[in-house]
Amino acid sequence: MSRALQGIVDIVDTIGNTPMARLSSVEGLGAAVCSAELVGKLEYMNPGGSIKDRLDTQGTPKDALLVVASPGNLAISLAMLQRRLLCLVPERTSSDRIRLLKAAGITDIVRTLDGALPGSPEHPVQIGRRIVEQRGHGAVYIDEEQGQWDLASCYEELAAEMVAHDALVLGVDTGNAATHLARALRETTPGVQIVGVEPANSAIGEQAIRAIDMWMQVSDAVAYSMARRLITGGIHAGPAAGASVAAALVLLGDTARNYSDTLLSDEWMLTHDLLDARMLGDLQRRQLGQYRGASIEDLQLPAAVTVRAEDSIGAAVALMSENDFSQVPVTGAHRRLVGYLTLSAAQTLIDSGVASPSSPVSRFMLRFAGSDSAEKRGSNVRHRRYWLITPETPLSELARFFETHSVAFVTDASRKFCLGIATKQDLMSFLSRRNTFQF
Repeated sequence: MSRALQGIVDIVDTIGNTPMARLSSVEGLGAAVCSAELVGKLEYMNPGGSIKDRLDTQGTPKDALLVVASPGNLAISLAMLQRRLLCLVPERTSSDRIRLLKAAGITDIVRTLDGALPGSPEHPVQIGRRIVEQRGHGAVYIDEEQGQWDLASCYEELAAEMVAHDALVLGVDTGNAATHLARALRETTPGVQIVGVEPANSAIGEQAIRAIDMWMQVSDAVAYSMARRLITGGIHAGPAAGASVAAALVLLGDTARNYSDTLLSDEWMLTHDLLDARMLGDLQRRQLGQYRGASIEDLQLPAAVTVRAEDSIGAAVALMSENDFSQVPVTGAHRRLVGYLTLSAAQTLIDSGVASPSSPVSRFMLRFAGSDSAEKRGSNVRHRRYWLITPETPLSELARFFETHSVAFVTDASRKFCLGIATKQDLMSFLSRRNTFQF
């Protein structure tokens, strides 16, 4: 080997040995605020961007198809290792993670419904197990929380890298990381106190409850605002790490780069009320006068493409895929707008076997409250309150609409014909053209 090539390693050899960094230089974390030394273990500096790079899949055959249920980080880590993957990814997963998976050559990506009940056919565990059964020999279901593979070794390795401290503060979701890391740290650092930062609506197991010495709850607003503060201080941490820092961080487990659609978006942070008072004031000053009396008509939206309630779901999916639509409005009798269908939900319904491509859209569409009663029958019907949006609607009102909705269907004043579809991106593009909003 030439001298120039000495020290060059495979990508897998760059996992681990992440830096430990003092956080005192970050605004609001210095000695004047906190007398204890705050140190962060920068796990986002793993090549895949998270602690999930450490998980060991050596127990699975190298040529196996791994059916992975993950919001994104675990799938990204496994894709980096060039494993064969079929990814079950929640609808809420940001588009930047999906793009990264596709760029890594992962084409089998199945969107799963957010909030699916455990045990239901739509839950990722049930979908994953059905896929494994269908694929037969050579397919392995991987779930970082419910799988039967060994997680202990990677957390023992992480514990060995950490300098002894009085306390460890870490975010806890369902409990596996807390359980394994707490056990490993107590072996290397007797007397260490483990503080768990609990997110809302978590499903923490009994083992994690026994492993944690003290619990703290941190709101999303505090977690996201702290993550933004860390970014200004050169620590590119994600919201989970922000929550841990807010509770006196010593472990940074995720990266900001996976949250370009959320944490790094001023508009998203504002919409979800996740900015602290100072950041909110700065943003509001930048936004002052941005709309200047403009209405939806000024967005110059293209004419809407619709499907009929009696059309098949397969035809609707094909239409959305061909035109790169995320959703399509549905019309009923006399071409009246009655609801809409999303591409991710339709694909999930077909992939899970709940619907067939020939099933009518009317059985699974999301209807607007107020549709004709004759069209409301069926156990699969869901309703949304209708908010009248017309070409004359001011953009300031549209912005308020987007605080609780992802898409606006523009109609005439009588709500008969769907004239166009507006998204938050259309609003931001308009503001960008006006040079009144920096994004």
